[in-house]
Amino acid sequence: MTAADTGAVALIGFEAWKSNRIHQNWFEPTVETRVEDSFLTFAGRPDAEVLVAVAANEVIGWGARDSREHPGDRSRGWDYISDIWIAPHWQGKGIGSALIGELLSRMHFENLGVASIETDAANDPALSLYKKLGFTEVWQGTDFSPSLGLDQAKVRLEKSIL
Repeated sequence: MTAADTGAVALIGFEAWKSNRIHQNWFEPTVETRVEDSFLTFAGRPDAEVLVAVAANEVIGWGARDSREHPGDRSRGWDYISDIWIAPHWQGKGIGSALIGELLSRMHFENLGVASIETDAANDPALSLYKKLGFTEVWQGTDFSPSLGLDQAKVRLEKSIL
């Protein structure tokens, strides 16, 4: 991601989130504003490695990874795929798979061993994609989402990348 990609990254994240709101309370104006602000803040100063997917000189999706336990500390290994967001009209065309594939390649090159990813427990399309790409479920539970300002039922999946 470059500084020129900042606006597109924030917009794609927010628009993709809006197009796939799973729970009724995610439609509340305060939640929507909080999520939009979170994308703008993240894009303006990411504490993760962000990859963008581009088609016809337009950012169409992005993925990010960081260290789950030590965000921003590259010495510990960035083994957590924190974000995969695809522009709504580009979803289902392999962009997410390609971004995840590139992130996994980088992790493999760094000898990280295991990659992890999380999603909302009700996000069936994401869960299906991650399982198709070889991730297996290792945890289900509830975690507080700062961007939503709400507790969220989540699923964590892992994949060996040795």
